[in-house]
Amino acid sequence: DPIGWFSAFLAHFIKDDLAVSTIQVDSTSLRRQRGTVNLKDIVQALKHEYKSPQQHITQIMSLLCGLELCVPLKTNEQYTSSMENFTSVSYIFPCLLPPLMSQSEMTSCGLMRSDHFSDISAVRGHRFLEPSGFIPPGLFVGILARMYHQLEYNIMQPARMWRDHAVLVLNNKKTRVILRCDLDNAIIDIIACASENEQLFVGAAKGQASIVIWLVHLIKMFLRSYSQLNFEESWLCPNPWCHGIGIGDNAPSEYRGSDFLLSPTMRCQKSHDCNVEGCWRFLGTGHKLEPMKLQKGQMNACKGCNNKPVFTLREKLA
Repeated sequence: DPIGWFSAFLAHFIKDDLAVSTIQVDSTSLRRQRGTVNLKDIVQALKHEYKSPQQHITQIMSLLCGLELCVPLKTNEQYTSSMENFTSVSYIFPCLLPPLMSQSEMTSCGLMRSDHFSDISAVRGHRFLEPSGFIPPGLFVGILARMYHQLEYNIMQPARMWRDHAVLVLNNKKTRVILRCDLDNAIIDIIACASENEQLFVGAAKGQASIVIWLVHLIKMFLRSYSQLNFEESWLCPNPWCHGIGIGDNAPSEYRGSDFLLSPTMRCQKSHDCNVEGCWRFLGTGHKLEPMKLQKGQMNACKGCNNKPVFTLREKLA
């Protein structure tokens, strides 16, 4: 019974109060490791169930990675999935990451100190909203798993990841992107911040575009696996004040502006493989597959700041 066997193996990784249920990993250690588990610890805990634990469990972990339930922990830019150095191999389980409890956690982690937001003037945001009010709990952690695995080393780090938030750092640390998920309201937000509009661009030649546009494309490709969900999309007000920047601890907090609803100008019907097309390196034209435009009547002033927003990065905010 392959389903029963696989279910039994997955049961070892069910999260329960920051402890891995049957794998004897100390909960204090797990908090410190932020959702990472070393392969040798998994083998040690489950060795009584397999004739060749190291070989068999390594193969099973590769299967879990293929299903994006976990991903190998990156250690340097030359990261390889080779299992030659068995004792150094670890996996990150996004579902084992702690939730963000307060904004102070975000501002205190590495490159998210509040002084980095003291001169923020360029902000762009995109929102996915499921009108039914429900998105599967595993959807956002699945997005985190894929992005952590596919994006270049150091754009994402476990220290800047939570079960419902993540901080991406790009452009020589000049650009920060907040990914966040509000399960209660079925919302996924992408918010990019920088000192200048130019710092929000990534890619080169045909691939040059806003980092928000690129990440929206990557998330849309992920959401193709959830065809039963019907997300509404909107742009968020580009005024830093509406995102809480410059207020309190400065880092983006609860959004208080308007949602400017979008509609697609065309639907992409052709097959598309981000790995082949270079999308994970912000190359090619994948970000142009499903261009969006504001719906009629959506260019009103923002209810939060009373400003009429300018969304293009080539123009200055009014």
